[in-house]
Amino acid sequence: MTPTLTTLLNGYSLRTAQGSPAFCSIHLVESDAGRLLFDCGHAGRRRWLLEALAARGLEPADIGTVVLSHGHWDHIQNVDFFQEARVLLHADELRNLADPPATDLGTPRWARRILDDLDVHTTGDGDEPLPGVQVLDLPGHTPGSIGLAVNTDAGTAVLSADAVPTAEVLRAGAASGRPYDQARADASVKRVAQLADLVYPGHDTPFRLDASGVPQYLVTPEPLAFSGRSRVTSEQAS
Repeated sequence: MTPTLTTLLNGYSLRTAQGSPAFCSIHLVESDAGRLLFDCGHAGRRRWLLEALAARGLEPADIGTVVLSHGHWDHIQNVDFFQEARVLLHADELRNLADPPATDLGTPRWARRILDDLDVHTTGDGDEPLPGVQVLDLPGHTPGSIGLAVNTDAGTAVLSADAVPTAEVLRAGAASGRPYDQARADASVKRVAQLADLVYPGHDTPFRLDASGVPQYLVTPEPLAFSGRSRVTSEQAS
């Protein structure tokens, strides 16, 4: 069976004057060999993650493998739901979680404890957590950032997480934000562009690269609805 790929929760690139909502993409890969979750989001999306699984008739115990793209808080906080899964992340990322530098504001020093009592294993480039699913080393955003290449009926889908967080980053051909290593991060962007027929980014809607390498969204990006008592203003991202 060719693996199937489903986005459980879409990613968004959002910024405010007082912080980032940091909604990362969460993807489900299924095959005859099992089920794999790529990233699991932060605590503010716990109910929505459970509801997205339940909509497919699943609960956390049905997930055999969780692959963590990197150790930033918005990608790993909900991993404690998956007590029965093996949890995979890169050895360099595990070391960084154990002693993150003060400049890494996305990795609090308590983040490593999230993995306590879980079945944690290291992984790296070329490993196959499921048949037709291959780990890709995509370092630079953090020391051990990884993605997945999934062989789907529609072509090679690269789950890039924050190595390529948005279509804009792939179009620019250079990493955004404040990566640990700009040169390695830029090289990871280029690797995704070379390998992918489809890109499932960390904070954007999945897209396909056309013949000219221009990103074309697979579906219309779903807007977020905001509510609350505080005054909210918004502006279009450039």
